[in-house]
Amino acid sequence: MRGHFQFLITIVALGLAACGGGGGGGEEAGGEASSGGESEYAGPIASTDVAHGKEVFDSFCGDCHPDGGSDVGPSLLDDPHSPAQLRQQIREGSGKMRPFSEARLKKDDLEAILAWLASVNGVK
Repeated sequence: MRGHFQFLITIVALGLAACGGGGGGGEEAGGEASSGGESEYAGPIASTDVAHGKEVFDSFCGDCHPDGGSDVGPSLLDDPHSPAQLRQQIREGSGKMRPFSEARLKKDDLEAILAWLASVNGVK
């Protein structure tokens, strides 16, 4: 079961990696989540601003996941993940995906992205 979960996270990571690849150097370690696991990312989506979420998604993620679908990265709609899984993937990154720190992607913007993904059935 754990191997399957890590495989899914790796797939999402690869897709989101390409989205985060255009900004220059790597992220600073400060402010990045450590190996605390998914529980530190738990909780309901803290935004209902779907329109803003779509704008932020397009800006940060749309090159690799156009409209949440697949291109360079995998589809986020074909295999929805929990808000906690997505928060962890976005903040910690993995594989080719670099993490999106709070300095790079504000918490409110991340939550708006999740609100938009939920509106298109990309969050379970």
